[in-house]
Amino acid sequence: MNKSNKGMFTVLALSAALAACGGGGGGGASTTTSDSSSTTPVVVAPTSSGQRQVSADCSFTQKIGAARNDNLRISRVSWLQSVQLDSNDIESRLAGAKAVKMRIDVLANNSPLAPVIRSVKVYNAATSGCVSIPVNAPSRVPSNVNEHSLTTAFTADIPAELVQPGMSVSLWLDDNVGRSESEADATYRVLQPRVAPAITETIRIIPIRLSGITGGVSSAEDIASLIERMYPVSQVNVVYAPVLDVGGLLSSVLNLVGSLLYGSIGQMQNLLDTLDDRCAELNGSQWSARTAPKCIGVLPSNLIFSADSGAGQVVGLAYVGGTTMLARSVTAVDNFSVSSPYQSSHWINFNAMTLAHEFGHVMDLDHAACGGATGLDPRLYDDGGLAGGAGYDAVRGSYFSSIGTTEFADVMSYCGKEWMSDRGYLAAMAYRAGSANIAARSINEPSQWLKISLGASGWKVRRSSFAPNTLVPSTLTLRVSSEKGQEALALSSAVVSEHHETGNYGPFFINLGDRDVSALSLESSNVQLASWSADVL
Repeated sequence: MNKSNKGMFTVLALSAALAACGGGGGGGASTTTSDSSSTTPVVVAPTSSGQRQVSADCSFTQKIGAARNDNLRISRVSWLQSVQLDSNDIESRLAGAKAVKMRIDVLANNSPLAPVIRSVKVYNAATSGCVSIPVNAPSRVPSNVNEHSLTTAFTADIPAELVQPGMSVSLWLDDNVGRSESEADATYRVLQPRVAPAITETIRIIPIRLSGITGGVSSAEDIASLIERMYPVSQVNVVYAPVLDVGGLLSSVLNLVGSLLYGSIGQMQNLLDTLDDRCAELNGSQWSARTAPKCIGVLPSNLIFSADSGAGQVVGLAYVGGTTMLARSVTAVDNFSVSSPYQSSHWINFNAMTLAHEFGHVMDLDHAACGGATGLDPRLYDDGGLAGGAGYDAVRGSYFSSIGTTEFADVMSYCGKEWMSDRGYLAAMAYRAGSANIAARSINEPSQWLKISLGASGWKVRRSSFAPNTLVPSTLTLRVSSEKGQEALALSSAVVSEHHETGNYGPFFINLGDRDVSALSLESSNVQLASWSADVL
């Protein structure tokens, strides 16, 4: 998707501060999906000796008898994987190697007892075998769906190792009496969800030190769990990098107020640029921002950055579709004083949610339209919320729905109790899952990326393995001397926050392809800003 490369900044207003698959068969219909690894047809055999067989990857039988007239039916099946995804929605897709809870809404008239046979079998494409999954159920079948809770829903937990491309799920209800064929049609589903390849992320925690104070996080495990519970990744490996002391970069330009040092958004941008260079150094050769390890610079408690607009503090910054982000220190992820997602306060602490928001930017998400956020991502909901969707926090075992309430907002917004939206979840999955295809297309394309940025000591240039995934045109040009002669080439910019906040700071990127460069000249409106010889590259 071609969208602006607006980076992120989270503005914390001073007044408030420092106060969010495939379908399947049912009714005896043959079912296929567009996933070539999951196309086994569903075939319902004629009734024989009081029962019938439903043939699928995981076949099963149902008892057939007289009509029960109880209207027992599987009304809806949803996948809970950070967000709720409708199994009948062709846009739904599961993250591979990530556990899934099935929400099975079974309804009937007059609240009968739950069927004694309630079965889920998952087809394992790797072994060509079926695995039975226990199904939890209420004692009686409700007549209506409780959208705000799982208490009246049937549920089944599919372990991560079974969530893989080519999987299918057979679900059926039965008892020793049976029911008519048409009634039995309403009591089974064969689901063939689309599943993305497993995604593993590596995150480098880079503590930032200033005047003897160092930023940090509660633990590597906490940060890994935070990202895994909200994003379509199966595993997050968090490693610590050496401390980055920024005294030389910032001390002389910050304002001391009591024990706190205050800087501008421009100075924060310079810090992010420095952090990005450190991240590239630590990562070494990489082919894409998508798959490269991500770097989180953790700010010390004595360093505060103010928005130029005067709206408050900037508590985080990141490159959209890049590898690098800044966030506050996280002393604890969970707020255990909050036991329900429907309480007024968030069950995850503010600084942890800020970090999760910033991580969304390096997963190529821009802002959701709530709380005054700009640089909006058109793939997210227009109101910046969950649009009636639901979320599931697997760590807390908490399910919540946004139906009939505005208390929940998209994690990429500036308001509400934030969680990943289904649209954001699928967009992030598409970004990361597309890596292999893009690598195959670009493996033979010549690449010679340069990163040019304006630091405290002037313009600087370095080689880069790649550029952020999203870029916008800039007003700068790079005059390149090579075997092709002199060329004036346009630079693209990785804008890190809204134009009115950061101005045209860059950094700027260009791919010189296979040129044998001898000299470079950076220009704006034909005025030279800086020049370099080839030996500095």
